[in-house]
Amino acid sequence: MTARFTVLASGSGGNASLLELDGFGLLIDCGLHPRFLTARLQAVGATWDRISAVVLTHTHTDHWKDATLAELRAKRIPMYAHPKHFAYMERAASFSAFNAAGLTREYSDGRAIELTKTLTCLPIRVSHDSVPTYGFRVDRTDGEPGPAWSIGYAADLGCGSPELISAFTGVDVLALEYNHDELMERSSSRPRFLVDRVLGDMGHLSNQQAAELTATIAGRSGEGFPAHLVQLHLSKDCNKPELAAVAGREALVGLNPATQVITAKQDVTAKTIHLSRRPDAANRAAARVKRAAPKRATAQPSLPGFDGEW
Repeated sequence: MTARFTVLASGSGGNASLLELDGFGLLIDCGLHPRFLTARLQAVGATWDRISAVVLTHTHTDHWKDATLAELRAKRIPMYAHPKHFAYMERAASFSAFNAAGLTREYSDGRAIELTKTLTCLPIRVSHDSVPTYGFRVDRTDGEPGPAWSIGYAADLGCGSPELISAFTGVDVLALEYNHDELMERSSSRPRFLVDRVLGDMGHLSNQQAAELTATIAGRSGEGFPAHLVQLHLSKDCNKPELAAVAGREALVGLNPATQVITAKQDVTAKTIHLSRRPDAANRAAARVKRAAPKRATAQPSLPGFDGEW
């Protein structure tokens, strides 16, 4: 059965992505007001009644909204999040009713969430100044060797890690932050504390960092993986889509030049990716075993986090 994955919005103004499979709809983050999220769902031929659950990466407010939490409660849609996320949400006006409705579902580091009998979501802790922040590996199984397909999703992180590289090895879709061009960031008119925050290893990935991380993951994954690179969370002020796209393509040119690069945007939905079992799907498991241990992606200087631009 073919699945669909679409980034509905990505950037500091709000984040949400949709995975659809066999009547099950999963939102990764819900950082748009319900009115805008409804419009994005309609743009890809989906509706709220096809949303079965939400999984939350972290609590910066471009990844969830109080009003959207109220919408989830009204529609009886549960949210999976870390216990510390829910503790933070207790200050939101809509959380008490959402929690009382029995719609909170907790996840923990490195323990897969069983969304359906054939769909799992593995939380991977990442370095970001909303503690804790997670990326996810989503796997679809169908009774055949290895996952039928996999998605690796990490929208906010200041540097890579061996754990993230290992988890994302062999994914069909690598959805990864390409936040800023470092030169544009350093020469911007932003306050120094914000620049330091973005460049810190608990901030956001630059195009160069993301490209290095992409190349490391692709190099371990074997021929043909990933089939798609989705670039997330581009800065409106300190990046350009063409710069991110070039960095992503250059990272893959000597490894998997056929990989399709999709640069997600804030104001429109990205191209929908259709997922089904590939003939070489079983190769991904072998690649994770045979490849050399990963080199940690280059980290920028460690600096204190700041709740500025998410």
